[in-house]
Amino acid sequence: MKTIFSRSAALLTLGLTLGLGACKDQLDLQPRQSVDATTALNNADKVGSAVVGLYAKLDDPALYGTQLLVIPEILGGNGMVTWQGSFTTYRDLQNRTTNSLNGLAESTWRLAYQAINQANLVIDALGVVSDADLKAQYEGEARFVRADMHFELVRLYAPQYDAATAATDLGVPISLTANKALEQADTDVPRATVAQVYAQVITDLQAAIRLLPEDNGTRASKYTAEALLARVYLQQRNYAAAATQAADVIDNSGKALSPTLAAVFRNRNSPESLFEIQQNDQNNAGTANNGLATFYANIGQLGRGDVRIVGGLVNLYEDSDARGTDSLTYGLTRKLIYVGDGPSRPDNQLRSGKWTAYGQNIPVIRLAEMYLIRAEGRFVAGDVAGALDDVNTVRQRSGASELTTLTRQDIFDERQREFAAEGFRLHDIKRSGNPLVYAATDGSTVTVPSNSPRLVLPIPQRELNVNTALRQNASY
Repeated sequence: MKTIFSRSAALLTLGLTLGLGACKDQLDLQPRQSVDATTALNNADKVGSAVVGLYAKLDDPALYGTQLLVIPEILGGNGMVTWQGSFTTYRDLQNRTTNSLNGLAESTWRLAYQAINQANLVIDALGVVSDADLKAQYEGEARFVRADMHFELVRLYAPQYDAATAATDLGVPISLTANKALEQADTDVPRATVAQVYAQVITDLQAAIRLLPEDNGTRASKYTAEALLARVYLQQRNYAAAATQAADVIDNSGKALSPTLAAVFRNRNSPESLFEIQQNDQNNAGTANNGLATFYANIGQLGRGDVRIVGGLVNLYEDSDARGTDSLTYGLTRKLIYVGDGPSRPDNQLRSGKWTAYGQNIPVIRLAEMYLIRAEGRFVAGDVAGALDDVNTVRQRSGASELTTLTRQDIFDERQREFAAEGFRLHDIKRSGNPLVYAATDGSTVTVPSNSPRLVLPIPQRELNVNTALRQNASY
């Protein structure tokens, strides 16, 4: 497979920075000066530093630092959340009026391929690592990141996986070769099919599961890769395989649901965390003008409250559910949705209590998701009792009443209750086949089909300009 990497992205990654910015907690290495990529990874220590740098890349605001969690909520969130901020890039996404010049679409694409290229550089340099266990770990971590970024790209920039059309639907370019020289970025490479991208993601994750240790501290482990594979299979609508992977994580990872959902976001590396971005008060994506707490929080001097929670989401929660709201401010409420009272937006509107500190860690995969993945797999297989047990396990920890009957829609609704503001909304709409239905400001009802081309991001114009083999998505 040839490699796609834009000239602009290549210029940023050819100067490979060991340590790559501010690394956190046990990943804390001092950043060093950039060196030429052809000589940078010439010993095991430098390869190890480059692996640490992979996690720092994931923390970028264009990736898990902000956009991979916010874009799906805004693009698919009508009726659940509304964008009130001044950034027109998000407003255009919410209104589905964006174009190929959208800065969010450009930066997420570019940073994801930068992370992929760094993973490829690590894999290419593994020959200098003599310790077999360390070599396997580094390869597993690099393959995990490479798979994760390809998966995020294909979910955002391509149609939903459909077994009937995936072999011809355009996905995203697959990058498996390290770019070490600028001339390598000059090759025009077309988009792979959706089926090819998913196949590569699954191959990388299966390898990562074999290579990674069961416990890898706060870094990606065997069970991190297995949990991501469960998520991939679910998005692919391979429900049996998704349930199998999720069940193994539930049964063998040693993880347990935190006492409350709020505790997952108030504490670092909670008992249910399978993977989260490590941050601290000095080094984090949240202090950026486009950080998660900046967008979601509205507490005193913290945050701008750009994202407002609206009735469609609020109405999903019953009164006893701690994930809902009791219409009190953050300091008084015992619920996860609160009434904002910050001076930057003193409108007394509802806000999500998940993102309330700039330096908090960012949970990306957690055990509750595995329960709801297994629930869906069990339901599709006809094991309604097992599915009901999994859904109620998640509901019980938040004080929601136990369900006695279950439909497929109940599972989708539970995912929305549990994962609101975490970047799940768009992907669940596309996978479910259920249309996005909401009330417009004029009172009319808007219905957006789940396969609408406007629920897919445009290929960035700068990529089309330098790679003539790329084809733009429909409607752009």
